[in-house]
Amino acid sequence: MTIQQSTLDRKTMTAPAMWVFAVAASALPVVLLGSIPATYATTGVLAVPLVFLLVGAVVGFLSVGYTEMSRQAPHPAVYYAAVAKGLGKPAGVAAGIVALLAYNGIQTSLYGLLGTQLADTFGGKWWVGALITAAVIALFGSAGIARSTLVLSLVLFTSVLVVGMFIIAAVQNPAAGWNTEGFSPAGLSGGVGGAAAYVLASLMGFEAGASFSEEARTPGASSRSVTAALAVLVGVYAVTAWAVGVAVGPEQVTAGLPDPMEAFDKQFGPLMPPFVTMVLIAAIITSMLALHSIAARYGFAMAREGVLPAWVRSTGRGSRSGAPVGGSLLQSGIAVLVIVAFAVLDLDPLGSLFAWFSTLGALGLLTLLVLTSIAAMRYLRGPGVAATSMWTRIVAPGLGVLGGAVVLVLMVVNVDALLGSAPGSSAPLIIPAVVVAFALGGLLWAGYLRRSRPDSWAQIGEGAGSRHAVPAARLADIEL
Repeated sequence: MTIQQSTLDRKTMTAPAMWVFAVAASALPVVLLGSIPATYATTGVLAVPLVFLLVGAVVGFLSVGYTEMSRQAPHPAVYYAAVAKGLGKPAGVAAGIVALLAYNGIQTSLYGLLGTQLADTFGGKWWVGALITAAVIALFGSAGIARSTLVLSLVLFTSVLVVGMFIIAAVQNPAAGWNTEGFSPAGLSGGVGGAAAYVLASLMGFEAGASFSEEARTPGASSRSVTAALAVLVGVYAVTAWAVGVAVGPEQVTAGLPDPMEAFDKQFGPLMPPFVTMVLIAAIITSMLALHSIAARYGFAMAREGVLPAWVRSTGRGSRSGAPVGGSLLQSGIAVLVIVAFAVLDLDPLGSLFAWFSTLGALGLLTLLVLTSIAAMRYLRGPGVAATSMWTRIVAPGLGVLGGAVVLVLMVVNVDALLGSAPGSSAPLIIPAVVVAFALGGLLWAGYLRRSRPDSWAQIGEGAGSRHAVPAARLADIEL
């Protein structure tokens, strides 16, 4: 059996456009209004801004191997291809399955958050708004990337404006002066492991740009977008977390759940909180669209190489079609099934769907980042690979693996804080167990492909697809 060649639309994505997808996936207003207050309230850690910097440094080390692998072996399914090249095809298939689990988990979890927010704002059942949004995202995900990029850019601009206005409101109305306790190591006492888990979950999505490498106009655009997105997110979130502490005061910020909306109301008047709520809703939707686009590309790329069913590799009809239509339908189908299941079973969309699925996704992605750094240390030293510095192939990935392993253990140990489970409950063990189960399933599937589908096995991680299957969107950018 010969795998049909197909490819995504070429030379349509610039580094800034990929950066927009990465930052939009993180949803700045969600972190401002939800994650940061929850981190203070549930962990009792005063130095949340410092935790952002420390965890950001670890993720920065991990990103070095990730970006170099995406540059030297560009592929829409980065974790899948990188691990396959560095640790072998069975491990690559397992990584791809876990990546699909993680991205679908995070994206689908947001339907619980969005549905709850829509129901609180406009009334009605949470799942009605969730299903309507799923249909809208399916339409955008199956179309060309340009339309999604425009929508994400507009909402991201407004989100940055809202976060900036909050910081201004906080420094203009400090509860106890411009305190610096948030950056003091003395403030790391308490549930620092839980704080690290919250912070890590807030940063996930920074790596999104690398999944657009096949559509990039220049070879290094995707890796630059990843580095820039991580730097911006860490810096903005550290300052925002500090501003929350300034607005509420160091004595009160960990005493209860701080409400950033009070600062908006105090500085800008009563019309500002409703506006921020609308921006929050829009940011959740665009975050879902960004994550949907990544999951769709993973599905498409793995199906193109025969790892997933053939229909998932569909890129639509017509000579100009280059969108991952099949992957988009797969992701949308999973989301709808989950929404319907939670609605029928009458499960809590916020405490169950959002908390559990987002934690599952964050844990899976951190595991993949660590594995990709290990794969990079092995692959980048091999024959026929473009020369890299000692920092890129050994030092940074090695530090990332060490730091990532520590954060991973902290996340597993403190997963009950993310889920809101009672201390000592065995329920949080389900999350790492699911990740392990999917990884084992991937290894078994790889064994089947090796025995029964040699054509598919040969193409795993190779980025199959004819460079000229579709014309470039801008012929002027073709490099001769």
